[in-house]
Amino acid sequence: MGKTIMYERIYADLLAKIQNGDYQPGDRLPSEKESAELYGVSRITAKKAMDMLAKEKKISREPGRGSFVCSPAAAVEMKKESRGTANQRIGVIFDGFGSDFGTRLLQGIESECDRRQSDLLFKCTYGSIEKEKQAIDAAIRAGVKGILLLCAQGDNYNSKVLELALNGYPLVLMDRRMQGISIPCVRTDNYEAANEVTKILIAMGHKKICFLTHASVTTTTIHERYEGFAHCMLKYEDANGTFAKLEKYNHIPEDIEKECREFDYAQIAEILEKNRECTAYIAAEYRIGVLFSKYLKEHGISKKIAVFDGIDEIYEQDDFIHVRQNEFAMGQQAVTLLEEITTGKKQNEDIIIPYQISGIL
Repeated sequence: MGKTIMYERIYADLLAKIQNGDYQPGDRLPSEKESAELYGVSRITAKKAMDMLAKEKKISREPGRGSFVCSPAAAVEMKKESRGTANQRIGVIFDGFGSDFGTRLLQGIESECDRRQSDLLFKCTYGSIEKEKQAIDAAIRAGVKGILLLCAQGDNYNSKVLELALNGYPLVLMDRRMQGISIPCVRTDNYEAANEVTKILIAMGHKKICFLTHASVTTTTIHERYEGFAHCMLKYEDANGTFAKLEKYNHIPEDIEKECREFDYAQIAEILEKNRECTAYIAAEYRIGVLFSKYLKEHGISKKIAVFDGIDEIYEQDDFIHVRQNEFAMGQQAVTLLEEITTGKKQNEDIIIPYQISGIL
């Protein structure tokens, strides 16, 4: 029996028990977990049945407490309160964010939620798969209609995200894809962006270029940027590219200032020594470029640096070449896409947001 039939069957069974008086006004219904075990279905399927009852004002869902049968008078009052409003909550989960990337993305999400009169429930996991699982569970318990996810990525994907995808839960990824898994993602074409900025550096006369990143190269955005760089370098016989990792660099710290203060600059000295002939570096992330630039200036070394993202242009005092993602538009489009999915307009294709390159002399 299909999932749709099952959640409608659970809905009909619970509704009948409410109408027959088996469940009286104020009674607590079985939880999603209990219903899932009782009917032999997934929690997602049980949630759909509960959502249908809540939408019809038959039950009241109270985060942290459970679902309770509404009295006829309370149901009427709930309908009055909801009439003419479109307030619905979405879950927003980031693995990390800062002034260089993430802040404008969150502003875009909030702006579009405000326009649509939707609320958002936000959680930052700082790269922890376990915290991401907990955040997802908390969002679902809170009754969100869907989740926007800037996912934590390592050697393995979050099994909870895979479960949601397989059960058809409304989910939109931002910035980074999950390779081989059909979840729509709003992102930048990082491969093409890296390809273009590499061409620019070569056209400026840089024939030895190093791609500089942190240890987590399994993140799809970083991998795509490296691929764009590497494939571009292969097209030029007179140009050579190298690759270097800052193994001790934490790209998603809870305390960015502390991380920068305690950064081990010996890593940069070692990279420069191994890549003496390189005249230009492409930093996979802005803060890597800032740390690298600081060391160069302190030691009187001249290298051209290209970076991805960065703080607002009006505050910048650097001479980087910037590959700028349009985070604000990315956030707005993610909310719009999630709305389309939750209203039945299925969308499984990625949405690509144009980037810009600035700082070219």
